[in-house]
Amino acid sequence: MHSLTLDCTQDEKDELLGRLWELDTAGVTENDLTASRVSLRAFFDEPFDAAEFAAFDPQWAEEPDTDWQAESEAAWPGRPVGDRLFIAPPWCQEPTPPGRERVVINPGVAFGTGADTTTQLALEVLERTVQPGDRIFDFGTGSGILALAALRLGAAAVHGCDIDHDAVVAARADMPPEIGLFTGSLRSIESHWADVIFANINAETVSHNAEEMKRVLKPGGRLIVGGIPPRHAERVIKALGAQQWTLRERVDRDIWVCMAWEDK
Repeated sequence: MHSLTLDCTQDEKDELLGRLWELDTAGVTENDLTASRVSLRAFFDEPFDAAEFAAFDPQWAEEPDTDWQAESEAAWPGRPVGDRLFIAPPWCQEPTPPGRERVVINPGVAFGTGADTTTQLALEVLERTVQPGDRIFDFGTGSGILALAALRLGAAAVHGCDIDHDAVVAARADMPPEIGLFTGSLRSIESHWADVIFANINAETVSHNAEEMKRVLKPGGRLIVGGIPPRHAERVIKALGAQQWTLRERVDRDIWVCMAWEDK
């Protein structure tokens, strides 16, 4: 067994995890180096040319005979998020704590593991925003974790899209059939369909699609945007304010901002 160690930033981590799982790693462990940097250690039967990871200082090492899959699974326990959710990988045997909804997601397949700060922020704001019977659209669904959480919290209809087809295929494997996922954009959704839109993506995409989100959202609807560094928050506030939305909630944590908006 051999290990490949990569040094990356926290916001690069999820994309790298997805790629390592695509390469059939036997498991991955994480070690936080600083508040903003993390070391990923992925295990493979044999080493290979890691040139595609050159920007992350790839280091191969021979490992002792250890069950790295078990080690990796132990590094991904179930975790409570917010007041009502319990995020768990498929292998987690821990019972769901009383009063929480279990959201089962395979970590590392696409962006949104439930362990990263930006997804946790979105989940916390989501549980204060989604109401039973809502129709939800998850713009840039990634792993599908937000869509699945919305369904568990009582949404009547949940759909999501992503421009990354591989992410959609991976998410589909984790999602119940009630959640509709497709590769594409908001242009495929009819006007005034959604009570709530999630966009846990980035400031540029949110700002560029503000008018299109306005079209898809019902009058009086709600919008959750995340994945935004504080330095880009004013850009997003300006773009969404121009669509006559009102900022209802803003949560800052570490290097991320998540905001909830309402249509005026």
